[in-house]
Amino acid sequence: MRSFRWLNLPLVTSALGATACDDATSPTRPGNLVPPTVAEDPALPAVEMNGSRFHLETRGDPAKPVIVVLHGGPGGDYRSLLRLSDRFNGYSLADDYFLVYWDQRGAGLSERVDKVELTIDTYVNDLDTLLNRYAPGRQVFLLGESWGGMFATRYINEFPSRVAGAVLIEPGPLDGALMERVKAQMYYVDPQSEWLNDPVWHSQSLSPDDNTRMDYELMLGVKNSRPRFPVGAPNPAPTWRMGAAANRYILEDGQDGNGRFTYDFTTNLSAYKTPVLFLAGSRSEVLGESLQRQQLYRYPSASLAVVAGAGHDVAWVKADEVVAHVRQYLGARQ
Repeated sequence: MRSFRWLNLPLVTSALGATACDDATSPTRPGNLVPPTVAEDPALPAVEMNGSRFHLETRGDPAKPVIVVLHGGPGGDYRSLLRLSDRFNGYSLADDYFLVYWDQRGAGLSERVDKVELTIDTYVNDLDTLLNRYAPGRQVFLLGESWGGMFATRYINEFPSRVAGAVLIEPGPLDGALMERVKAQMYYVDPQSEWLNDPVWHSQSLSPDDNTRMDYELMLGVKNSRPRFPVGAPNPAPTWRMGAAANRYILEDGQDGNGRFTYDFTTNLSAYKTPVLFLAGSRSEVLGESLQRQQLYRYPSASLAVVAGAGHDVAWVKADEVVAHVRQYLGARQ
């Protein structure tokens, strides 16, 4: 296991408990520890695509320009980003655009899959299939948050003519060299921290031997282990469920055998001449303004807007301001 995880919590103790029986109180029973995925709950909105089942929903008129929303992670979900389709000052992005929200492969409430399916190339193929389903023959806009901004860049790097424009909300490092420089700032785990009580206590009875348990343990401490990603209080950005396997293996796909990040999502960005909008929260210490200004030059044409009073969850805490920036940017692309 590699030592760094984008949205992961380092293991703080070995799991000692035995697997409980598969009954109504079993930790592995869908819905007991974490919400069920679309493979377990047929009532959830979903689509079948590329041999897997994805949690997905839309907002707006499908005849209008399409915005595909890419959540953070790897392994996160789109729950908090739904706020970007809310109405602010009488306006919703869904008035003028068709928004497609989806949980990526093995992430959020999408079906869990085997390790072999959790690669960056598979993710890119999923996104391309999604675009062909909802905007056949048309360009689309991409809106990506955190890992989603990296993912959007990776797609643009390969398919620049497919994308009409992109909004990148505090994207993580767009190449491995930059990730190597900042990865030590991502997490801080104080062994004496009060919040560690939960994962340590639960590890005595829950063995992370399947996706349900791994996802649960990941969610116990992910936010508290990132003190330099200040989030809003008392109403932090919500999430349904995180995919621990996706979190691990997508990141490992960008590393060499020694755990060093070697990916580069920018090798062909010079072909993408369309202006790109970067957004950052003024309170973010790691992925905020300073890092994003370093990343602007990777695109031929890009600008940065900094939203005051927000951390890495700027799209949740300051959704109205983010929507205003997105609306202005998209309007200029029409």
